Amino acid sequence: MKLNRSFACILAVSTLALGLHSTAAVPPAEKLLPADTLAVLTLHDWDKVSAAAKDFPLAQLWRDPAMKPFAEKFERKLGELIGQEDKDFAREWAEFKPLVGGQVTFAVIRNEWQGEHNTGPDVVVFLDVKDKARQLREFLDKCEKHDADAGKTIQRETVRGVKFSRALAKDAPKKDDAPKKPQPYIGQAGSLLLLSESTKALEKVLARQDGAGAGLDETPEFERARSTVGRDAHVFGWVNVKAFTGVLAKLPAGPQDGNPLGVAPARILDAVGLGSVEGLALAARLAGEGTHVEFFIQSPQAKRKGLLGILTPEPKEAGPLPFVGGDTTKFTRIRMDGQKAFAALERILTDLNPQLAGMATIMLDSVGKDKDPNFDLRKQVFGNLGADFVTIQKSPRGTALADLKSPPTLYLVGSPKPEALMQAVRTVSPLPPTEREFLGRKIFTFQLLPGLGGGAGQKGQLSLSTSGGYLAVSTDAAMLEEMLRGAADGKGKPLSEVPGLAEAAQKAGGFNTGWFAYDNQTETLRSLFEALKKDPQAIEQLLTPPLPTPGANFAALKSLQGLADFSLLPEFGAVAKYFGFSVQTTSGTPEGISFKSFMPVPAGLKK
Repeated sequence: MKLNRSFACILAVSTLALGLHSTAAVPPAEKLLPADTLAVLTLHDWDKVSAAAKDFPLAQLWRDPAMKPFAEKFERKLGELIGQEDKDFAREWAEFKPLVGGQVTFAVIRNEWQGEHNTGPDVVVFLDVKDKARQLREFLDKCEKHDADAGKTIQRETVRGVKFSRALAKDAPKKDDAPKKPQPYIGQAGSLLLLSESTKALEKVLARQDGAGAGLDETPEFERARSTVGRDAHVFGWVNVKAFTGVLAKLPAGPQDGNPLGVAPARILDAVGLGSVEGLALAARLAGEGTHVEFFIQSPQAKRKGLLGILTPEPKEAGPLPFVGGDTTKFTRIRMDGQKAFAALERILTDLNPQLAGMATIMLDSVGKDKDPNFDLRKQVFGNLGADFVTIQKSPRGTALADLKSPPTLYLVGSPKPEALMQAVRTVSPLPPTEREFLGRKIFTFQLLPGLGGGAGQKGQLSLSTSGGYLAVSTDAAMLEEMLRGAADGKGKPLSEVPGLAEAAQKAGGFNTGWFAYDNQTETLRSLFEALKKDPQAIEQLLTPPLPTPGANFAALKSLQGLADFSLLPEFGAVAKYFGFSVQTTSGTPEGISFKSFMPVPAGLKK
């Protein structure tokens, strides 16, 4: 019986689909899981999730007649790919899928795991089939008979009165030996189907079903996350980071013990601030106006330090600047104090390794001295950083691959002395820039390495100028000039007046969280659609980095090319109504750092 692949498919879909909350036929995940659960992802009701998912924009896109040629070929190729490894998958999945109805939960249970080499915690999956317990029993018996007829060894175990079994290949070791290929035990307790390679994990879940032992709902960190983020969530996930870091902190420094630059894991965790993290929570909700997703880092403000301190933005206005045009495809604004961030990075390095920090200090102190003996990098570069960092991106200027990989992008760095900051950047540059005047402002242009920052047929360049308290940096000179021209005359419809943007921002926390981002998926995907339809093989070039990446493996892109025939995509205009925009915010709270995202229902789908 090979249900493990079926469950993998169920879990993959459940992380993407969103549905309406309902009371499950069995206790919720936190009641069924033991207190030593390290991670959990639960979907409350599969039936209602599936029904709600039919109205999800991407689900409607997949069903659109214009997508039929692409969708049918993709599904056929996917079935063929899975069938190569499991010939029974299609048959088993077709019979099993109608049984799934209630809760679907994936969990990682610690048991005796202490971080030893070649060991790990146990994984358990369980789901509720509601009123189809009899059909589930018949299905499991049928699968077991099919495996036995195929000559496989059926290994059986009884856990707290519940019978479990797994099918092993003919050449697999017998009962007391681990199988060559991991195979889970599968069993049924009422309407609950359970799956795990570990009988200890199964025993703990069944004990909780009987009301024995401490449950996950008795873990303070989990309960804080559920009350903060998980209330009324349709899909909820949580990771017990505190337990993981506790294991990592006990690991030795390894072969670097004799190296003065070696750093022990416990020291790394403390320096970067991960030691203050209790957990990570993920919650997704589907409402009539759109989709809400929140990712939450549980880190009490009093203990927050290192990278987490840097990630916490100042609660200031972070909405679109007045001169940012409505044709912007991506916008991000972060109100982070640059000087404090640099000081925090120096503290992290010092906490990690004082010797390494000393070497870095010497290197920083020498930068720019060859051009100006009095140059001070800390004072003239980092000392001139402000608390406002902005990124503005527009649609590619062409359809060539180089254009798609390098869309016009402008970076704005807030500074109390932008002119001084620009001159400091000029000083630290290894190559002298060219200089010109535009509307009374200086523009410095630097040459970049091949493959960076240039569109089709262009050499990569980086242009710098200043305007309104910002150092402006762009690889697209025309966009920089457009910003300077716009700042001068104030013409053009601003991004802030895009219909629905202000309302969507409020759903994600507003413009005053200190970190705001906007993504116009209609325009970003329009260019991608057109490029892939024209050149289906371009996906590999689009997704690989511009420079060689040692050790990187992009074999998965080959598989994607085999599954998806992008030449069958429709013209984008035929499916544009399924896309809109999304907004994201980041904010610090006394309990942690919250990353919220809201995707309104696209205007073309509103009823």
